[in-house]
Amino acid sequence: MIKPFGNNILVSPIEKKQVLVNEQAPLCEYGKVDAVGDDVQFIKVGDIIGFTIWGVNSLQVEDEKYYFIPEDARFVLGVLGE
Repeated sequence: MIKPFGNNILVSPIEKKQVLVNEQAPLCEYGKVDAVGDDVQFIKVGDIIGFTIWGVNSLQVEDEKYYFIPEDARFVLGVLGE
């Protein structure tokens, strides 16, 4: 398992329709939170979040893709309800 440091969130992308946030912003992606760093306050493992991929780090492990996303309003747009 991969454990992110600090305020980073480890997210695996899920299939959902991409949404244009605004004309200057990148597309909104969706993903499931697989792990959180020790400094993450508001997001928990298992949450489905909307996020921008602009400026975040990605990691490919075999056939799985992951994103390391800081818990920051510039990247995490919100937690999707159930």
